[in-house]
Amino acid sequence: MIEHQNEHHPHGRKPVTNEDACEVAHFARNFHLTIPEARMLIRQHGDDPSRLEREARKLGYQQ
Repeated sequence: MIEHQNEHHPHGRKPVTNEDACEVAHFARNFHLTIPEARMLIRQHGDDPSRLEREARKLGYQQ
């Protein structure tokens, strides 16, 4: 039986956490942020991927 990794996460995305350097780097790279900027957004807005994308775009960073 195949397990669905993202079955518990809305829209199939897993939360972005400050503890995982790879996730932070990926998020930062996608929105042309520095690592400290990405960590600041995660700290301020939590780990919800949809909200983080929305907040990154408000700063003027586009994918």
